[in-house]
Parts: sequence; structure tokens; C-alpha cells
Amino acid sequence: MKRSNIMDEEAVSPVVGVMLMLVVTIIIAAIVAGFSGGVVGSEKSAPQSSFVVGYNAQITDTDKTNAQADSPKTNNGLTFRLVSGDTVSLDNIMIELQSGADSIKFTTDTILNTSAGAVEENNKVKIIKSGENPTYFAVLPNMDEVIAIGDSFMLLADGSYDSTLATDPSIAKGRFLTWSPEGSSGVFKVKQNVAFDYAIYDTVSNKIIQSGTVTIQ
Repeated sequence: MKRSNIMDEEAVSPVVGVMLMLVVTIIIAAIVAGFSGGVVGSEKSAPQSSFVVGYNAQITDTDKTNAQADSPKTNNGLTFRLVSGDTVSLDNIMIELQSGADSIKFTTDTILNTSAGAVEENNKVKIIKSGENPTYFAVLPNMDEVIAIGDSFMLLADGSYDSTLATDPSIAKGRFLTWSPEGSSGVFKVKQNVAFDYAIYDTVSNKIIQSGTVTIQ
């Protein structure tokens, strides 16, 4: 009888071991699944918003032989009208422009360069500010940073010039809108009748909302 008991104990032990392994496996699987679900669930999405992109480009110049802004028209730039989808806040928007190999990015932390005198507030334009500093974003006077369906905002250009009569081979001929934010080391420009790329990003999720091309005519 003693021997029989020993044999029974030896026969039960492997079964218990297998059951313990199964329990541990199930627990680990549950932990991994919960962690994965938490990661997926916490991933942020960009607003589902659709914009119609246009421009305001009145490019005039008194001296068309150089690449300088001589008495430029004010408040040129790109326009963005929200036509469908989610409301967005300009505080959570980044706009990137790319022309050829050159690119530039704008947020409400990008400080507007006002030295060329190409931007001014009036009864149609209110410049969004970061603290006391003007930014490149502008809206209608009765609006704020929140853009709802039907609302529009502008990405202001801080300069423009017409060099169509340039004779210096180092100066590209054409009509241009320009951007040179405070603290930047160069000038970004787009040429009339030449397509360039734009992208609108949500800075909360770091994902793109919309992208496309624009041609100023």
C-alpha cells in the first residue's frame, strides 16, 4: 500500500506542474494584451478636418530689377477655410511649406517679421499673438484661435517682390511671396505660377491633417 501511495503522488505531480504552467501562461498573456490595448488606446489621432486652401497675392513693386520688397501690398498670404470635419485650434496647428528643396514651418510660436511693412491689422484682419508677439496666423476681427466649420484663417506672408525685369543673372526673375521669421537665417519664397507643397499638422498627435499643392497665379 505504501508503494501505491508513492506511485500516486508521482503521477499527480506532472499534472499539477502542467496546470501551473498554463495558469502562468494565461496571466502573462493577459498582462501583454492589457499593455498592448493600453498603448493602442492611448495613441492620439489627428482631427478629421478638411480645408479649402487659397491665397491672397497682390504682388506689386516699384523697382522690378531687384529682389527687394519696394512698397509691398499688405496682408498677402495663404488662406485656409474649414469646410468639414472637426474644429481645430491654431494653437495646435503647424503648417509646413515646401518649394523645391527649401521648406519652412509655422506655429503660433513663430514670430512675425514686420520690418518690411507688409502686414497690418485692420477691420478685416486680426493677427494672432503669442504673448505680446505677432505670429503669422491671422483671422477675422471677431474670431479667436478656434476654427470651426465655415471659418477661415490666413498664413500671412511678410514680404513680396517683382523681379521680372532683373538683368543680374544671380537674381531669379518672377513674382514672389516671401517669409523670413524673426530669428531665421534666410528667406523662404514661392514663385507665381510655380506649384509648391503645403501640409497642415496637428501638434498634439504629431500627425498630418491635410496636405496638397498650391499655385499662386
